[in-house]
Amino acid sequence: MSIPTKKVSDYRYLIVGGTTKAATTSLFAYLADHPTICGATYKETRFFLHSDYPLPSKYRYSGDLEEYNLLFPLCDEDQVRLDSTPDYLYCGHALERIAKFLPHAKLAFSLREPISRLISWYRFAKQIGKLPQDLSFDAYVKKLFDIEEQFQMDSTPTDEKPIHEQYMQALRQGCYAIYLKDYFKEFGANRPYIFFYEDLAAYPSKVLTNLCSFVGIDAKFYEDYAFKVTNRTETMKNTDFHKKYRDVRFRIRQWTHNKPIIHNPLRLLRRTIEPLYLRLNTRPTENVHMSEGTRNQLINYYKGDVNDLAELIDKVPPWEPFSSVS
Repeated sequence: MSIPTKKVSDYRYLIVGGTTKAATTSLFAYLADHPTICGATYKETRFFLHSDYPLPSKYRYSGDLEEYNLLFPLCDEDQVRLDSTPDYLYCGHALERIAKFLPHAKLAFSLREPISRLISWYRFAKQIGKLPQDLSFDAYVKKLFDIEEQFQMDSTPTDEKPIHEQYMQALRQGCYAIYLKDYFKEFGANRPYIFFYEDLAAYPSKVLTNLCSFVGIDAKFYEDYAFKVTNRTETMKNTDFHKKYRDVRFRIRQWTHNKPIIHNPLRLLRRTIEPLYLRLNTRPTENVHMSEGTRNQLINYYKGDVNDLAELIDKVPPWEPFSSVS
């Protein structure tokens, strides 16, 4: 472990943002394994999010930027520091803070076809006990559209509107262009690097090779690399127990993240025990039924933003539901 001798802004950074439920946990593991990259001691630091953003974090910027160094206690001074916090995409305060404090950071954003992402959020919210097990996908989507209607009718500035929990923001947060345009405006057209979950799932070696080129590091490390998927969305047998398990895991990680003598053995123990736990507390995933009306409603809602995204990044996303709409 090296003791930091530089200021936070002196180091090199790779900031991974993007949509939630887009394999960013797996991507963090892949990137953190590269010898030139050093990941924060837990995947989502959430350091630059606004204080009111509805996600917990041990450290959040409140005037002392140097606290950010505490999230990288195991990093050598010449390594690229990796912070993978998807919700930086959605938080204007995070954009402003990254631009101000880490102006030379590399920015990469992972995006996923918005309807499949919404289905994944629906499953995940049930997995962690946020949604009733008997709530249908159609009913969930209706709730989200009700919130969206209230959002549009509310005349207060966006930054002052009520903030819902993540799983109830899932509809609007699938409109990527409305968030990315601010990053492009702030950092320029060539600074944010955009890639797709679908490509990462199908061609992980190619995606990581391209990311290495973007960061400016050697991609040979991934030629024989075993790409394993982590943090899958599962269907739980006992959602209450799983919710408690996740809470305990989060608290332990926050307490031990800068105590490597404790943290590293516990992380290895988790990697051994968690697969067994998941086998015991999961059941086969059921297909999510979506009515044709809901499907059409979602396509109509997202198609304008998908077109805006294609224009913004000068690339057509590989998303079948929108390949024939304009």
